[in-house]
Amino acid sequence: MSDEITKSAFAELLGVSRGYISQLCTANRLVLSGDGKKVQVQTSLELLASTGSAEKMGLSARHALERWKKGGAGLTVQEAAQALQPGPDSTPPAPTVPGGFEGVDLRNPIAAYNAARAANEFKRGEQIDIDLAKSRRELISQEVSVKLIADLAATTRASFERIPDRIATKLAAESDPHVVYALLEEAIDECCVMLSKQAAKLAGKL
Repeated sequence: MSDEITKSAFAELLGVSRGYISQLCTANRLVLSGDGKKVQVQTSLELLASTGSAEKMGLSARHALERWKKGGAGLTVQEAAQALQPGPDSTPPAPTVPGGFEGVDLRNPIAAYNAARAANEFKRGEQIDIDLAKSRRELISQEVSVKLIADLAATTRASFERIPDRIATKLAAESDPHVVYALLEEAIDECCVMLSKQAAKLAGKL
């Protein structure tokens, strides 16, 4: 078993792009296999370390060479090379499945397209239902509702706060507690009637 790995695996080992490995091959700075498809790891790292002393790649190659000679996590050089090679049964991991695509193999373009189309049709159906409910006045905007309720609450408070201004003079002239009670009750009833009328008008504003 030789310490030959693919160019992509060698790029990963060095932490560089696949394109940079191609440049190194063109510059004859890597030792390739007989068919030129793989990289002889240790000899290539030694070559890079010796010819790249004045550049960052030389330092990277020396570090990679040290790691390679150690064989990774207790592995020999040959075992580490084999570990970097894609296995015959290896398959790319399935992409993360977004909501609404459970059970769909997104690696299958047709299945993914059909699932996306079905999801879009479902969303359009929901939007149609929402628009229909709005047209029938069965659904109202949260923002509008909150504003109208806040306005009614403010009106209610202001109405009750004005009661003393309206009946203070009358109350000051009365000493009979029954009359005072009747005046207060009348003022409160007037506020309640006014607020009931305003609340009844809310439906027309929604």
